[in-house]
Amino acid sequence: MKRRAGLWMALVFCLTLLAELPARWLVAGFGLPAEGVSGSLWQGQAERLGAAGPVQWTWRAWQRDLQVRLVFQGQGWQGRLSGWPWRWQAGLQAVGAQPSAALGYRLTGQWQGGISLQGSGQRCLAAEGRITVVDLALSAPWSLGLGEGTLEMDCRQGWRLVAGLVRQGQHQLGLEADLVARRAQLDFAMSADAGLTPVLRGLQWLGPEDTIGQRGLSW
Repeated sequence: MKRRAGLWMALVFCLTLLAELPARWLVAGFGLPAEGVSGSLWQGQAERLGAAGPVQWTWRAWQRDLQVRLVFQGQGWQGRLSGWPWRWQAGLQAVGAQPSAALGYRLTGQWQGGISLQGSGQRCLAAEGRITVVDLALSAPWSLGLGEGTLEMDCRQGWRLVAGLVRQGQHQLGLEADLVARRAQLDFAMSADAGLTPVLRGLQWLGPEDTIGQRGLSW
């Protein structure tokens, strides 16, 4: 019993020491591209973290609760994870348009909705909700209308992401991804004059005379 209590106290001490380290040290240790990092592991922020920014986080370790707010491509998002690694709950919610870090490309659109997950350990047990986008478009470095999209999670057979993108009279794309196996299948149907058609042909995903195809992806 004394040994177990001693180990627990040592763990608490180490976590407390780690949490008080400047957040910029921790980010640098993981090799993440970041700018303007301040605060600590418990509570901090970054002007840019990877392709997102600004990013803010609050971690209540003893309550097993992590909250993150970030902006990506002008869209604000709020994420939360609580209860991990046992019976956990997670969620991602669109929270409206907000200024974001500049990148070499620019997506615009109106995002709504959210996704909630429940699980245990590494397993996702239940998922509900949907994220939708209307008027999605690439506005830089060139202009390309992409249409309306949906994004859902399916936990009935593991960690599966299902997404769709449609622009009436132009294109229809469907994606099913196995996030654990790190592979996905993309199915697409295009009109001959769709803006995406020359892009897919340039990638050699679509033949010179084809308008329907599919592509396996891995990462």
